[in-house]
Parts: sequence; structure tokens; C-alpha cells
Amino acid sequence: MDSNWGTGRAGGGLDGGYTGSLDHAISNLHVGRSQGRQQGRKEGFDEGRSQGYAQGWDAGVVCANQKLEPLRGYVRQYFEEAVQLRAVVQRQKTIIDLMYQQLSQVAGAAKRAEAKPTASESEAFAALQSSNELLKARLEVMDMHYAAALEQSRLRQLQYKRSLVFMRAVQGLLEELVHGDNPEARDIRQRFVKRYQDQVARDLRAGEIQVAPELDEVFGKQLPETQRFIMDMLQSAAPEQDGDESAPAS
Repeated sequence: MDSNWGTGRAGGGLDGGYTGSLDHAISNLHVGRSQGRQQGRKEGFDEGRSQGYAQGWDAGVVCANQKLEPLRGYVRQYFEEAVQLRAVVQRQKTIIDLMYQQLSQVAGAAKRAEAKPTASESEAFAALQSSNELLKARLEVMDMHYAAALEQSRLRQLQYKRSLVFMRAVQGLLEELVHGDNPEARDIRQRFVKRYQDQVARDLRAGEIQVAPELDEVFGKQLPETQRFIMDMLQSAAPEQDGDESAPAS
């Protein structure tokens, strides 16, 4: 056995085995360092991108909430003014009907006065004329108030439409970000659902709204695409929650 101890490599050298092992170890060291650097760079990049994405999303949500805050007021004012205008129109209709009755009585009294004038009919005719003039004056005032309210409503409706431009741009961007089934899209959907539900709960408690927008029939008629988008976002987050709750016990 001892006679083969020195036959490590050609030429009679005794370090052949050690040299090969050392070269192999050095090669493995370089490979390990290279792989470690690549893995470290990848993990650092992924972590930095995740943190930057989260910070950018949070900042974007804060900015969007600030821009969209006046929109809720415009929507509420729009519907309140619509109700007020309908009430004004109804009051004017009532006054016009009453005025028509008064004018008919005036016309009848005038015909009777021409045929057979009496003191009582003359007094009644004068009273009806006075009442008619009062109704005309009230109608003119109502017309002025109605015109002013209509103009104010028109201006606010224009502002409301301008706000819709921004809201639709934000909605379009969100639709692009949540398109697909990648982890980032799922994360955005979950974040949106949480923030949306929190905002709805706060507005319900504060009395800003009476029902959530996705359940509001009036909101659905005025902004059907936005309501569908909200419902799609809520439904997209539901399967994961349902799946976790209904998973069979192992």
C-alpha cells in the first residue's frame, strides 16, 4: 500500500491530489460568491421595488382622496338641487293653476258686469283684479328665484362634470393596474377594497351618504360604469376570502 503513496500525478510530484482539490475549492468559492452577489442583488431589488411600490401607492391614494373629496359634495349638491328644483316647479304649477282659476272668475265677473252691473259685482270684480295682480307679482318673483336656482344648478353641474374628468382618469388608471392575475394586480385590488370599505364606513357614520355607492340605485343610474367597476373590484377580492373560509380542515 505504501508503494503507491507518491504516484499522485505524472513526474513523481506528491501534491497532485491537493492541488486539484484546492483548484476545485477556489472555483467553488468564486461560483458561490457570484451566485451570492446575484441572489443578494435580486433580493435587494425585489425588496426595494416592493417598498417603493407600496410607498408610491399610498402616496397616490392620499393624493387621489384629496382630489376626489370635493366630488362627493358636488354629487350630493347636484341631487339636492334637483329635488329643490322639482319642488319649485310644483309650487309654480300650483300658483299658475290658481291664477288660471282667478282669471276665469275675473272674465266671468266682467261679462256679468257688462250685462247687468251691480255694486256687489263691481266690488267682487275689483277684489279679483287685486288678487290677480298679487298673483302676477308673486309669479314674477318665483320666476326670478327659479331662474337664479337654475343658473346656479347649471354652474354646479359644469363643475361636477369637470370633476368627473379627473375621476374617470383615476378609474382608467386603476383598471390598467388591476388588469391581469399577477401578484401586483391582486395586491392593488385588495388594497382598493380595504380602503374603499373603510371610506364608505366613515361616510355612513358621518351621515355623508345613506347607502354604499355599489348599492345606490341613483348612483348606478348617474354613473353606471363607476358602479360596475366598484362591484367588480369587490367581487374580485371575494373568492380569496371565501376560499380561505371554506377550506376543509385537514
